[in-house]
Amino acid sequence: MNGDHDRLRESLRDLADVAEPTDLYERAVRRSRRIARREAAVGATAAVVVLAALGSGLWRLPQAARDEPPASAAVAPSSEAPTLAPSWSATTETRPLPTAVPTTKVAEIRPPYRGSRPKARATTATPLSRTIADLPGHAFYREGGTVVKLSPSDGATQTVLRDATSAVGVSPDGSRIAYEVDGSLMVGPTTPDATAQQVATGVTAPDQAPAWSPTGDRLLVTLERPGVLDLASGEITPLPEGLTAGQHFRWSGDGSKLVYATAHCGLEIAGTEDQSGTVVPVLGDTQPADNPDGLAACKPTSVDATGQRVTVPLQTTGETAAGTDAADAVVDTATGDLVQLPVTGSVVGTVFDAEGNLLVRTRQDDVTKLWLFGPDNTLEVQATEPASVRDFELIAYTG
Repeated sequence: MNGDHDRLRESLRDLADVAEPTDLYERAVRRSRRIARREAAVGATAAVVVLAALGSGLWRLPQAARDEPPASAAVAPSSEAPTLAPSWSATTETRPLPTAVPTTKVAEIRPPYRGSRPKARATTATPLSRTIADLPGHAFYREGGTVVKLSPSDGATQTVLRDATSAVGVSPDGSRIAYEVDGSLMVGPTTPDATAQQVATGVTAPDQAPAWSPTGDRLLVTLERPGVLDLASGEITPLPEGLTAGQHFRWSGDGSKLVYATAHCGLEIAGTEDQSGTVVPVLGDTQPADNPDGLAACKPTSVDATGQRVTVPLQTTGETAAGTDAADAVVDTATGDLVQLPVTGSVVGTVFDAEGNLLVRTRQDDVTKLWLFGPDNTLEVQATEPASVRDFELIAYTG
């Protein structure tokens, strides 16, 4: 056994004599550097692949997913400032948000002065009925000295006055008519060949129609000066001094207002207890800046229920009151503007009844129509007018 060990030790000594020393540190460093270079090469290759993928567009998401807003966009906008949607499509480019335009309060917006120019044409209304028989009340027409009454229910006409030489006034219920004969004020029923009665004398303005009160018990007439005649007692109450220069007086349907013309063909409005009137703007004004169209109203013919609107034959400044009794325009008494009517054709007649209903007469292609608007502006009836009154002028309507 000892002999084997001795041989082993001797072999090891022989091997030690021929072996050279080895530096393990240097080998470790070299191996570490090789591993680092290999990892750097792998990283560089991966970067090249990623850049190539980006350039080729393979990174893009499906369209539906790209259009979905991020979860943070669901935050509700502040109530203090409105959220402005951008006017451009989504893009990767950063752009500034548009500047919000300050909102002007409605109360601060003032429309330009319109003068007496009519508003833009209104849309034609749709009637509740197109049958003349559905037109309630009576319409009165005049041609020369003849006054006729149309009963729409049957389309019949009756002559209620012949050879009239003055302006006439029809009572609110259509049952009586007032007019002047040789300085005397006459009142009679609106029936054929009826006999009229004298109710006053000393009429000085036969061209100014007697104006009936809404209740039909008084007449506003011009004797020595304008005054109100009580038909039951015959007593005449003069108008206040501030109203005595007025012409062609008309009561509102509720009896609270008087609308009348001035000597220069303007309009004024006054309460029945007022001592003077208030000028209706524009009409009759001779200043081009205030009345650029030179419009005038020399003869109001009827007033709505509250005095807000009046019908007039529209004229121009410089004309006199002589002319037609048929109104062809409606005027707003607060602004002086012409009220645009939702009708077709040329307006050849307009008149209010005491309730505020407005009867409009139009003509188009030789066809004459009647349009009845209620106090709330509802078009109740639109129908063809009977040919029997084709050549007459519309002067009154009693609903």
